[in-house]
This record gives sequence, C-alpha cells and structure tokens, in this order.
Amino acid sequence: MNCRRAISLFFILCGTALNAQEKKESPLQFKGYVKDLQVFGFAGGFDSTDWVQMVHNRLNFSYRFSEKWSARLEIRNRIFVGSQVEENPSFAEGIDAYPGYFDLSKTWVDSGAWVVHSVIDRLQVKYASGKWEVVAGRQRINWGLNNIWNPNDIFNAYNFLDFDYEERPGNDALRVQYFPSGNSSIDVAYRPGRKTNESIAAVRYGFNRKLYDWQVLAGLFQEDIVLGTGWAGSIGKAGFKGEFSYFHPTKSWTDTLGAISFSWMADQTFKNDWYLSFSYLFNSQPAGYSGGSIFSSNLTAKSLFPFRHSFYTGTSKLFNPAWQGSLAVIYSPTRNSLIIFPVIAYNAGERWDIDLTIQSFFADDQGRYKSQGSALFLRAKWSF
Repeated sequence: MNCRRAISLFFILCGTALNAQEKKESPLQFKGYVKDLQVFGFAGGFDSTDWVQMVHNRLNFSYRFSEKWSARLEIRNRIFVGSQVEENPSFAEGIDAYPGYFDLSKTWVDSGAWVVHSVIDRLQVKYASGKWEVVAGRQRINWGLNNIWNPNDIFNAYNFLDFDYEERPGNDALRVQYFPSGNSSIDVAYRPGRKTNESIAAVRYGFNRKLYDWQVLAGLFQEDIVLGTGWAGSIGKAGFKGEFSYFHPTKSWTDTLGAISFSWMADQTFKNDWYLSFSYLFNSQPAGYSGGSIFSSNLTAKSLFPFRHSFYTGTSKLFNPAWQGSLAVIYSPTRNSLIIFPVIAYNAGERWDIDLTIQSFFADDQGRYKSQGSALFLRAKWSF
C-alpha cells in the first residue's frame, strides 16, 4: 500500500459513511499546523557552521462513523533547504527511514538543494464498546510512564531531544485493550516486522494499589524475550515514577544476564509555577556515542541513550500566560558527557507559538574537554 492509495481509501470510506448519516454535527474533524524551523548547527566550536530550514505542515483528520467506530488519518509534510541538505547526499534517505511495516512515505523532491517529503504517521480504525477497545493500523502505543526515559515503551521508544516531533512516530500494529474495572486494564499489542526478527508482541496488565498505578508486561521484542514493570505515584507532594525492563536473547538461553534498562523520575510543582524534575537511566548494554547519534531518533527501549549511567535534571517556569522558560541538563560519567538544553517560549496568540531552543553537547575528547556539537533552533508555529 502506497501513500496515495492510503489517503484515497480513507476519504472514500469517510464519504460513504457521511452520505449515509443524518444531518448532525459533522463527524469529520480537521485540524493541523504549519511550522517554520530554522536550525543552525555548530560542529565542535563555532568555527564550523551549517544550517537547515524546515517548513513543516501537519494535517490531522478524524472521522466518527458511529458511537463505536472511528478512524484517523494524519499526514506530515516537510520541506528542507540549507547547507545540511546540500552537503549530505543521503539526507533524503535519512529522513525517509520510518519504522512502519507499510511504506506510507514519499520523497517528492530530492534535488540536492532542497528536499520535499511526506509521511502518513497515523492511519487507523478504532472500535470501542463497553470494556473493549480495538485499534488497527498505524498508531502510537505508549506504555511509558517516565517523562524522560521509558524502558517500558517497547513499541514506540523516542529520543526526548527530538523535541520538534511532538506527536512521536507510530507503528503499523494491532492493539486490543480490555478494562475489567475502572482502575485496571489488559493491553495486548502486535507489531509485525518487515523481517522475522523485527516483530514485537506483548501483553501489559495495569492496576492500582495503595494510590500507585502499577503495570507489568511480557512479550517478544525482536530477538529478545522482554519482561518489565513500572509504577507511578507520589512521595509527599512529589511525583515518583519508575520503569524496569529486562531483555533476554531467545537464541541464548544459557546466557547468565541479558540487557537491563531501568529509569526513575521525581518531580514537583512549587509555588509561583516553578517546576523541578530529576531522572536517572541505567543501560547495561549502551549503544555508545559516535558522530551525531546522541540526537538520533533511531533508538529502542533496550538502549534509550548512549551511556550506561545518565542523570537528568530540569526546571521550568511559567512567567505569565505568554512567556515560559525551561532548562534541562544531562550528565553521564562516560567521558564526563554533558548536555545543556535551554528553551524560551512565547505564546503570541490563540494560534501562534514562537520558541528558541539550544542544545549543546560537551565531553572529554582525547584528554581535552570540549564541545562535541551545538545546535540553535528558532521555531514559529501556526495552528488551525
């Protein structure tokens, strides 16, 4: 199934159902946004600079056939220009890497000077009745509880440094949820892989005990058996969350230890709209850092960050309804790695947002502590 056929099929189904329904509130909903993102990259120091401009348009359609049946179609269109495009012959190929089973993306233009790309990152049909909910198609299956690192998010792990993709990538999957009671749920999901060793299938059980939300999960994660657990609650006025996942290779049962991914997080909102959070991540088999991989979107729950130990602290402040600022710092003992992530955001109206973001990475490099790269992002967004 290609991109054009998927869009055509969605609107044919919606049009057929619309003609069959009475004249009521429109079951077809449409919204989206247009963003302009200017990115200036600095390799090492400030002596080497490149830039890229991205115009990003998102179109979100949803349609309710009846009280039980609904559908979603969401399309991400992007135009890239700049030195990063011109100097990287494989730029278009890199942005076209999407984790879906079906090819629902299209590179419309790859001229060397600019690239135009579209991807359908949501295309799903949903059935909900009573205690049951079934979703089939391209969707996001979010099992994570931590705001920063999610070892339980085995279907759709993401790099929180990739801040410009708020919706996060989805996967072509089938998900069935059953809610035995108001505070418990059973969640079964299957994502086929393009290769046999790329499939993911798991079951999750969620429940509430002593004011904490708990979850346990088990399944097949590509070439591993995965077992995990997570919790979300509070200690005093501070929120307290954690996730643990263990991955054991299916072909090496005699191995004494597989891969462990564990994270916890504490956060609290204080008077005058100050927010403070801490988080820690342990990876027993870190992928390691090379080139620009620290900002990469291609990661998994098995290896969420390049380092064995990672410490995060962040704070944010709402100065008034229009202005907000935040600062995040990540440290790892590996090469004394340090990432600084400040943001200043301005809400210019009901539909307009403007923000300035900086990401800087420092580490030991052959006995010298120096910058490993920085990027400045200036973004304007209009929602409709």
